[in-house]
Amino acid sequence: MIDPHQLSTHLFRELHRHPRMSFLQHCGFIALFALYLAPQLPLLIFLIWVLIAITGGLWQWRISNNFGKDISNTLKSHNLASFKVASFAAGLGLGLTAFLLPELSFSTRLFVILMLSAIAASELLKLSAYPIVYGSYLAGLFLPLLLMLITVNDSPGWELIPPVLIIIGILYYSAIQRRRDLMDDLIARFGLEHDAGEDKLTNLANRRRFDITLEQVWVQARRSGLPLSLLMIDIDYFKKFNDRYGHQAGDKCLTAVARVLANSAKRATDLVARYGGEEFVILLNQTTRNDAYQLAEEIRQRVEDLRIENLDADLGIVSLSLGGVTVYASDDQEASNPLKLADIALYRSKEQGRNQVTWYQAEVFSKANSDETSI
Repeated sequence: MIDPHQLSTHLFRELHRHPRMSFLQHCGFIALFALYLAPQLPLLIFLIWVLIAITGGLWQWRISNNFGKDISNTLKSHNLASFKVASFAAGLGLGLTAFLLPELSFSTRLFVILMLSAIAASELLKLSAYPIVYGSYLAGLFLPLLLMLITVNDSPGWELIPPVLIIIGILYYSAIQRRRDLMDDLIARFGLEHDAGEDKLTNLANRRRFDITLEQVWVQARRSGLPLSLLMIDIDYFKKFNDRYGHQAGDKCLTAVARVLANSAKRATDLVARYGGEEFVILLNQTTRNDAYQLAEEIRQRVEDLRIENLDADLGIVSLSLGGVTVYASDDQEASNPLKLADIALYRSKEQGRNQVTWYQAEVFSKANSDETSI
């Protein structure tokens, strides 16, 4: 199941890939207001406003920057509260211009409204992952303007409040709608990625995901010098089982076997996959031959203990044939294809009567001290 908090976190990072640029944009708006304010304000008041505006933007930037760097981080409640306060402060720093402008003509007030609306629209693109944070930014941005319009006695003052509130409402609704649209796209993308790596019947990894993971694990094994074991598993006489009992029973058999495999290889470094048809594969990173062989025997016995009827099998029940190999990652051409070696061992298990584990025994030239003979 897709975690909505993780989706929001992922969406925030996608929208906020360059927090430094966001801070520079914030400083750009400060500069625009400064060009208008500097000639009309006392120097001390002007410098205090610049300090407040930059501090609010810097605070917001630091929170979003730290959050974006840590991929494992999510916006917990206390982090979200800090982000809301910082966004309010960033908006307030720019919104204070409404109190500082000495000229309160209609054109000046219209200029402020248009500038604040433009600033709010630009922030919508980055903060829509969390509308509540964006709402805090809007509150800080427009609160000084609304207070100014309420307190002035001349016209236009109160007359401008409804349009400003409408603008705020449209912006906030747009943030909610944009988040909904982006989340739908993200869910669809996550779903496709999830389906691309999972077998729908058994909920195990599929062949594509296994092949990709094997390549990654092989690189890790070369660096660590630790053994890598691999199991190829086949359900005995499964075609005959399907012919006799039907495909629906065959699917139930596959899912039952898949559960045994998944419950047997439970380490975070293990990967169980349906490789195709009735064939499964288990990747056991950093696992010795003895440990892997013992796991293979346990799996074989657990499936036998399920007592699923198969009158075409020798025992009259569903059983498994398994082939395994343990290698050390190296440049040796034979060792670099553990899947092929495990498949050879699996073929030998079938040749020798099925319902057994056969281990590929070959000398591996990288870090192997044992002197074994090849099949």
